Amino acid sequence: DYTQAYEKLEKYGQTQLLRFYEELNDAEKASLLGQIEQVDLDAICVAPVDPEKGHIEPMGAIRLAQIEEKRAQFRETGLKVLRDGQAAALLLAGGQGSRLGIDGPKGAFNVGVTRELYIFECLIHNLLDVVREAGVWIPLFIMTSDKNDRATRVFLEEHSYFGYDKDHIYFFVQDMAPATDFNGKVYLEAKDRIALSPNGNGGWFKSLQKAGYQAVLVFTFFCC
Repeated sequence: DYTQAYEKLEKYGQTQLLRFYEELNDAEKASLLGQIEQVDLDAICVAPVDPEKGHIEPMGAIRLAQIEEKRAQFRETGLKVLRDGQAAALLLAGGQGSRLGIDGPKGAFNVGVTRELYIFECLIHNLLDVVREAGVWIPLFIMTSDKNDRATRVFLEEHSYFGYDKDHIYFFVQDMAPATDFNGKVYLEAKDRIALSPNGNGGWFKSLQKAGYQAVLVFTFFCC
């Protein structure tokens, strides 16, 4: 109700989201209160003006010659991890293809010259090469967005997942985060609607957990 919504917003200094509340009709009021209940205000982080900097050192690295020297060992270790079911592939596929001139998922863009060849197809075929070498199906997690989730699922189904076993494909939707100004104040997109935007590729793990896949160890394999 209004009181609970106000108390939540007051805790985070976001009561401005209710400034038009009395101008709304009953349906709009209910919608706004529902959004306030659902929105994750913990996701908002305003950096201090002068953050304290710790000691920064270069990351450790392995030289190419060292990799080449132990290539067979590294490869077998990686294949064992896959065969033991300790890793999975993650496709970050929440992007739209508007800048590529298509109205749909970016991965559905046809990059072929002499034949149809889609971005999704290229990425999945790369993963199939690893599947054949490992001798096991690798769980493939595909993160979509609110805008392209259905279109992505339909496109891949229509193309028979480009040969990938659908029993080993898992879809989940990228979380949305409140959009804020430079002072961390959440915007209203309309008087009854909180402004939200995708929480970025960096939020994939939280979105994965929200979808109920906490027990899975995942590494980022490709991005689309």
